[in-house]
Amino acid sequence: MPQSSSLLVKLDFEEILVKNKVKEKLKQGKAVMGALVTVNDPLTLHVMANAGFDYLLVDTQHSVIGTDTLFSIIKGLNPTESEVIVRVIWNDRALINQVFDFGADGVIVPFTNTAEEVEQAITAAKYPPRGIRSWGPRYTDRYGKTPDEYWENANEQTLVFPQIETVQAVENLDSILQVDGVDGIMIGPNDLAMSFGMTPGIGKKETEPIFQQVLDKCKEYNVPWGMFTVTLEIAEQWFKKGGQIGVVGGDFGWIAEGAENTLKQVNSLLADINR
Repeated sequence: MPQSSSLLVKLDFEEILVKNKVKEKLKQGKAVMGALVTVNDPLTLHVMANAGFDYLLVDTQHSVIGTDTLFSIIKGLNPTESEVIVRVIWNDRALINQVFDFGADGVIVPFTNTAEEVEQAITAAKYPPRGIRSWGPRYTDRYGKTPDEYWENANEQTLVFPQIETVQAVENLDSILQVDGVDGIMIGPNDLAMSFGMTPGIGKKETEPIFQQVLDKCKEYNVPWGMFTVTLEIAEQWFKKGGQIGVVGGDFGWIAEGAENTLKQVNSLLADINR
């Protein structure tokens, strides 16, 4: 029986604890790769869910996905090998609480600029005594039917990734990385570049020293580091330097790229045929 990405699965009428695979790999010093989910289309979700990535990143910050569709997307992705991580639109307690109640395995929280803001995100994601998450995981049936076990294990198994994308956040990295509960750091490369007065764009030489500064600081505190790498070439570059978390594109981009590449081949064929 294939394992679900959830904390608990039902097998022979017994509740069996399943660990968050992304969290386990990061603890072991291994790298993980994910893909973006930005459209709410059942067929596209099916393809993405069964592709076999370590995790799928549901992006509510820069997509048309809203709260009204987020639940169905998470539930459509849950029964697979990939963990489901949601990038929320803001560091908001209610949003983070709801994302986990819907069944997400982790969150990426944008524009976390201080240790206090990171602490705010983590307390929203964790039950007491560590946090202030409200009890009500009504849609996490994939976690099993035992509320006691879910409550005991959710804090340990769920992921919180603050997103570093401003000068202020870089200046506060020492204090941010010492907040208990930071499972990893994600760089928002375009916003971080703009914050330093540079043009956005991933893979530019001028931004590499800034990204390297964040990576070096994460190494110092033994905190996993990642970035929206977009291409395998950029992911390989930063993985070799010690990065552990990559995002290598996603549904919308791959559809557009596939259509563009196919059209080039079609135009070449037609040009040859119609001479």
